[in-house]
Amino acid sequence: MIEKYHKKKKGKKHKASILHRRDGTCFLCAMHGDYRYHKVLHEHHIFGGANRPLSEAEGLKVYLCIPHHVDGPEAVHNNAGNMLILRQIGQREYEKTHTREAFIEKFGKNYL
Repeated sequence: MIEKYHKKKKGKKHKASILHRRDGTCFLCAMHGDYRYHKVLHEHHIFGGANRPLSEAEGLKVYLCIPHHVDGPEAVHNNAGNMLILRQIGQREYEKTHTREAFIEKFGKNYL
């Protein structure tokens, strides 16, 4: 039998979050003073959809517990208010090193 040569795929390098360390705390819980350790955290890209790769490249992501990510009334995927808060925080952080015009050009909208 002839062995086939398979080229190994290179994994993408993921930039660390510029907003939040992956230390077991939920970003939104911590905003409310709850610093409990969570066994499971989901990585949430603040600017999703077509902007998800841009969010990843700029480190605009946070780590959320399941109730704050996808399950429940406070989850960012169910609560437009919480989603807006995260986008505003992300835009402010981006604008520490870039201009507002650069943000709008890259992400297509001003959230502030």
